Amino acid sequence: MEIVSFDGPAARPMEAFGSVGVTAQVLFQGDAAVVTVLRVAAGGEIGRHPAPVDQLLVVTRGRGAVRAGDGDWQSVRAGQAVVWRSGEEHTTRADEDIEAVVVEVAASRSAHG
Repeated sequence: MEIVSFDGPAARPMEAFGSVGVTAQVLFQGDAAVVTVLRVAAGGEIGRHPAPVDQLLVVTRGRGAVRAGDGDWQSVRAGQAVVWRSGEEHTTRADEDIEAVVVEVAASRSAHG
């Protein structure tokens, strides 16, 4: 067992894709999945980019908006999650500070194991 803290200074700034006000901390990295905590400061944005694999963004604090490709912005808040499929371009912005857990799944698993 390992207990991992994500309330300290271990997060690193993320500026890829023109992102502003974003930090990321990888909590777990395995063969088929990566789990990361992202924080987006109010007014900040994760720049538009394609999902490298299927992604689940679970908003644990705050509120903002997300969009896929050139679609409309959709509000998102704590207690909601967003799914992006591999290759889907997307953007996230924060209206107030956002904290989210991102789960990236590298390969689909069979329902039969």
